[in-house]
Amino acid sequence: MAAWEQYDDEHTDLDGWPYDKDAYDAWQAEKDAALWRCFAPLREQASALLEAAETSAGHLAGKSGQARWSWQLDQLRGALERIETTLAEYEQLAADPYLSTEAVLAAVAARNRQAADALGDWLAHGRAVLEIHAATVRAGQTGIRLTTRTPHAAAPASPARSR
Repeated sequence: MAAWEQYDDEHTDLDGWPYDKDAYDAWQAEKDAALWRCFAPLREQASALLEAAETSAGHLAGKSGQARWSWQLDQLRGALERIETTLAEYEQLAADPYLSTEAVLAAVAARNRQAADALGDWLAHGRAVLEIHAATVRAGQTGIRLTTRTPHAAAPASPARSR
C-alpha cells in the first residue's frame, strides 16, 4: 500500500487525475490483485477470528478493552460480508464453462477492484483482532486461537512505469 500511495502521489495532479490513465489503471489493478492475494490465506478463517475477537472484547469491556474495538470489529465484519459477496458473484460468473479466457481475466480484475475497499478496511482495522488477543492474554484469559501457519505476503509485481 505504501508503494501504491507513493505512485498515486507522484502520478496524479492536484485534483487526483492521473497523468497517464493507462499506466495508472495498470498499477491500480496490480495493487488490487496484491490485496486479494494477501488476504486470501486469511479469508477462510476471518469469520472465526472475528467471532473470537468479539467474544474476547466482550469479556474485556470495562477492564482493559478499547472503546474503538467494537467499531473496528463492526467495520471488519461489514468488509468481510462485502468480500464474500464479491467472491460469490465472481464464482457464479466463473462457473460458466463457456467463458473465454479474456472474460475470466476480466472477471478476476473486476472481483479484485470490487473488493479493494473492503480489503483496505481489513488492512486498516485488522490489527484490532491482534490487539484484542494480546489484551486477552495479558488479562490471563484464553485468547483467540491463532493458527501456526503464517501466510507470507507476496510483493506486488510492478507494471512498467511510463513517464
